[in-house]
Amino acid sequence: MKKRFYILPLFVLVLLASCNKPLLKYNSEFEGTWYSEPQYNSVMGKFVSDQFTFSGKTGTYLIDCQDTCAPNLCTCTGTLTGTSEINQQRDKIRLNSQTPRVFELNAEPYQEGNYWYMEVDGKKYKKQ
Repeated sequence: MKKRFYILPLFVLVLLASCNKPLLKYNSEFEGTWYSEPQYNSVMGKFVSDQFTFSGKTGTYLIDCQDTCAPNLCTCTGTLTGTSEINQQRDKIRLNSQTPRVFELNAEPYQEGNYWYMEVDGKKYKKQ
């Protein structure tokens, strides 16, 4: 009986340690609005950008945006909002919403000169 008593708390600790962490709790440099470098979309025939915004526990992702409507991008083909998390290996960002989305984190926020950058799903993002 005593063995079961020790195994259950150990199992709970391992389970909690392996869970995703809130993104901004892990690294507060993610907080803010990030624009991807414009890329030509041959289907739309226009240059488009994506946008991440991380604030508190919430993350928003705007997809294939055509215009800038200060301070955010607009005329986007899609939007996803949810709780932002990072996995234990720190190589994936997850937005938990009705349809969760996982992004590959290629480079955490880093500074070049006066600007902050990060790389997600092979795209370079600049902090606004």
